[in-house]
Amino acid sequence: MRPLKIIRRPHWQRHIRENAYQADVLSDAKQKYWVESLPQPFAIQFDTREEAAIADATESLWEMCVEFLDWFFTDETEGDVDQRLAKLKIPAAYWQAIKNSWEREDPVEDLSLCSRFDFALTENGDIKLLEINGETPLLGAETIYQWNWYADYMRNHQNSAEPLPSNATQFNDYWEKVAGQWRRINEDYNLKATGISFLVDENLEEDLEMAMQLIQILHDEIDASIYTQIVYLRELLDDQGNPIQRGLGLDDDGYFIDHVNERIFMLWKMYDWSDLENDMAQSGCTEAFARRLEVGDVKVIEPLWKQILSNKGAMALMWQQFKSSPYSQYLLATYFETDISVASTELVVGMHVRKPLLGMEGVGISIETGVGELEKRDSFGYGEEGFIVQEYVELAQAFGYHYMLGSWAVDGEAAGVIIRGDTSRVTGRHCLIIPHIISDDGLYIPE
Repeated sequence: MRPLKIIRRPHWQRHIRENAYQADVLSDAKQKYWVESLPQPFAIQFDTREEAAIADATESLWEMCVEFLDWFFTDETEGDVDQRLAKLKIPAAYWQAIKNSWEREDPVEDLSLCSRFDFALTENGDIKLLEINGETPLLGAETIYQWNWYADYMRNHQNSAEPLPSNATQFNDYWEKVAGQWRRINEDYNLKATGISFLVDENLEEDLEMAMQLIQILHDEIDASIYTQIVYLRELLDDQGNPIQRGLGLDDDGYFIDHVNERIFMLWKMYDWSDLENDMAQSGCTEAFARRLEVGDVKVIEPLWKQILSNKGAMALMWQQFKSSPYSQYLLATYFETDISVASTELVVGMHVRKPLLGMEGVGISIETGVGELEKRDSFGYGEEGFIVQEYVELAQAFGYHYMLGSWAVDGEAAGVIIRGDTSRVTGRHCLIIPHIISDDGLYIPE
């Protein structure tokens, strides 16, 4: 892999506004979210062997996740599964519902739409798993826009000062793979009969953009007549503070209800299960909600079993399970902070990363040595549930940015990549989206 300079396309902001969800943030030069806002834009070039290695790692790690979940939800002795759920600080009221979500087959299983693995790519060619975005995997809109950038660049800017290799492609099957999984979900869940509601946080524009993109894929590729609606997490207010639309509700039987009191039987959500469970506890609705989830007649994407993969404590359990397996080539040594084993102690006295069990976008993460913190992100209340410690690995760097690679997995298949960069070694919310290409031109490939 190597960085390569690209030009800032004339009228690049207009192209984004006309061809992208997340158009406002991507086209805002002040936010430095899209790479063309930089004084020197750049992309990352992979060769075809690297593309194959990333795809192999993604599909192997998804196989590992399935093996891990089969182990996680199996009692070798009575109470093992409950102990693991307690270790991840998941409320006991939901344990049976989570177990059912993984084991359910009749009438249909609890299906997932997509997941994203975050990888560190090392200078010696290793691919290391940093964490799993199993439950609320954003960046789909950015993944698709980078394809529109690539198509426009190849069509209209190859005569510029910085052309792309003439044989350049892109590892980007996100649209097609997601469409294929929507097709399966539609067939198994009968979306024509139920419709599907998309739950978003009314305060987060990226939630709405991700939902609208998925609706477009569903309607363009599967069936335009499937009923869809946006449901807001809380009451939606206009600029004067007047209510426009009520938020998500729950009836006495534990069913989700929308803003007109209709029951929701099929829900896509961009909101953590842990936060939703906390909200139910504060509203006194835990028991009714948990019993409804146990039955499984309300289908949620992403399903309850994804809560395990999104919990960073799963990384410690995976290391415990697979550190001596072929999967270990992709794993970093990881332990619960409360682990006092020799191996964990040796890790903590050296350079390591400390992560809360919950949270996303770098929240609460610190890079530490045995004598103090080198870098730390604000916790925003996360961390009370506990921490893991993870082996530190240096992220690849280009033009002053540390960057990591997000690799999509859809129904067990690799579906493309998206790259995020940050001037900090902890990738945070306000990061840089860096496009990529695949080409062997100009790269030395050893025999």
